[in-house]
Amino acid sequence: MRKIAILGLKGGIGKTTTCVNLGAALAQRGQRVLLIDTDTQANVSLALGIMDVKKSLADVLMRKVTAAECVLSARPNLDLIPSDLSLFKAQQRMVLEVAREEIFNELFSELTAYDYHILDCAPSASLMTINAVAYVDEVIIPVSMEMLALAGARQFLTYLRTISRLLGRGAAIRLIVPTFFDARRRVSAEVMTALKADFGDKVTHPIRVDTSLSEAPGKGKTIFEYAPRSRGAADYAQLADVVEQLPPLTRA
Repeated sequence: MRKIAILGLKGGIGKTTTCVNLGAALAQRGQRVLLIDTDTQANVSLALGIMDVKKSLADVLMRKVTAAECVLSARPNLDLIPSDLSLFKAQQRMVLEVAREEIFNELFSELTAYDYHILDCAPSASLMTINAVAYVDEVIIPVSMEMLALAGARQFLTYLRTISRLLGRGAAIRLIVPTFFDARRRVSAEVMTALKADFGDKVTHPIRVDTSLSEAPGKGKTIFEYAPRSRGAADYAQLADVVEQLPPLTRA
């Protein structure tokens, strides 16, 4: 099973869009995918049109239910552990726990019937983010075509190294995904050039600007349901190709 976190320290860079549509693309290919929403904004549920959430990740963290009891079926081959605002309270409780950086490893250990766990993470240097990094093996970082987002990606590298030293091990940055790419804007080309200089072949093809990607969550649909012939659908299908074809991780 592959465990991937969609991470970044800046908001509005396309983390949830990438989590939902990458997961949907993999699920359509027959892969069994579990999305885990670790952000209090609960945008993954909204993007999938799931409005009536009775049990959430917060309940799992508070030991009210098991992780398996919290899983919702979102689409064929695509399940979800949702979030909600009560995650704030759950995070406060996490601080008091022993081995608090390893809580996800404990609570998600029974969820083995999947090919992928994909975690949508909040844009913050929180204990929730540390748990995500401790739990996964791979990190994907979306970077929007803005100089501030580029700076945020560089800052995240420093943050990830700090977490890795704390944990004594670290997740590998597998892909940098350029988002909101607009070939008509010079800044898109400038950020792409800088990303390739910094990250080399980890940089994927860009996810192009597409209004359908912005509209689909409002309808509770993935891009493949809302606009299957769109640029966004083509780009996220291509990203799923890249993810599936990544070579296995090698450990020292």
